[in-house]
Amino acid sequence: MLRWIPTLTVLALVACGGSSTPETPGAEPAASTSALPAEGKRYDPAIDPSEVPSGAWMCDMGTVHYAAPHAGECPVCGMKLTEKK
Repeated sequence: MLRWIPTLTVLALVACGGSSTPETPGAEPAASTSALPAEGKRYDPAIDPSEVPSGAWMCDMGTVHYAAPHAGECPVCGMKLTEKK
């Protein structure tokens, strides 16, 4: 008799634009180097290295003030960029 309740739940979620798949609390979508512009991105204030996407090249001085999708030198301070693995 209560078989229609899960169906109503799914329909309500779809109608509201929600997902019937539970999400992991605190999980963030994986960032990619495509999120960085081709010319790189300056961070002011500097960010934690964990916020830079894997595979990006960054100026890591404990914090990151510049990251790019390619190798090179930091246009802010001139240091050689290192790849985040």
